[in-house]
Order: sequence, then C-alpha cells, then structure tokens
Amino acid sequence: MFKDFTGSKPKIIISIDKRPDKNKINSAIKFWTLSLPCFNEFRELFYNSAGVKIIPVKLENLLTEKSLAYWLMDDGYSSKNGFYFCTESYSLSENQRLVLIMKNNFDLNCGVHKHTNGYRLYIFSNSKNKLYQLVKPNLLSHFYYKFEIEDKNNEKNK
Repeated sequence: MFKDFTGSKPKIIISIDKRPDKNKINSAIKFWTLSLPCFNEFRELFYNSAGVKIIPVKLENLLTEKSLAYWLMDDGYSSKNGFYFCTESYSLSENQRLVLIMKNNFDLNCGVHKHTNGYRLYIFSNSKNKLYQLVKPNLLSHFYYKFEIEDKNNEKNK
C-alpha cells in the first residue's frame, strides 16, 4: 500500500526482551516513508514552525475510533490495570488537553501520569474495557496482546 512512498522494502526487526519476567522474542515490521510534499499537511498539523511536536488545534474533530485504534497500536500499552499512551513529547498542559478530548470524544476516564521523560496519558481501569470496545473493530489481531487477549491466528502472541 505504501510502496510508492518508501525508499526500501519493509524490514523485519527481531529483538529479545531479556527481562526476567518476560524473556521472549519480539518481532516488528518497520518501514520509513520518504519526505514528500504530500505528507506536509500532516507534518504541519502535528509540528509547529520550530519543529516541536504539538497537539493539533482541531484534534477533537480528527480523533475518531479508527484513528484512536491506530494510535493505540503504535504508541499504546497496557499496564496492570489501565492503559497508557506514550505522550512524553507533549507538555503537561497538552496532556491535560488530551484527557479532555478523550472524555469529550469517547467518554473515557483518563489522567496524566508523570514518567521519567515527561507525562503520559493514562486510561483508568474503569475505562479500559470501553477503550477496547471502541478500538476493537479497527484493532489488528496482532495487537490483541495489548489487552491481554490471545490472537487465535498467532499462537505465539499471548
């Protein structure tokens, strides 16, 4: 689908998670798009003139259940009870704005948690199942593990 926008074929990346509680092999498929004028519209939405990542002014109108699913597959992970989105590149006030957007657009209960490199958007445990139901129609089965659901098509993915 993106072959006309890349300079090379996708690469399979294999890594080993050596943490004692994990100790498993992870794989990912990565590709890089070329810097083309057709992507400028998206860059201008998410970066200011100084090249700093920002929350778009009209994010409320752009964030749908489908885009939420894509964001979750890329930058989300499950915690013991809730769910995190990796939003460290945004300021505290921008993360607080994301909390309001998630509440207004999807009725999700969220907060902002301090992390080593900044702040992360946190979906509270009482909204984790609602988040799953919202993204489920657009969630690729490979990402079921983010909700501790086994992918029946991939026995290795639990």
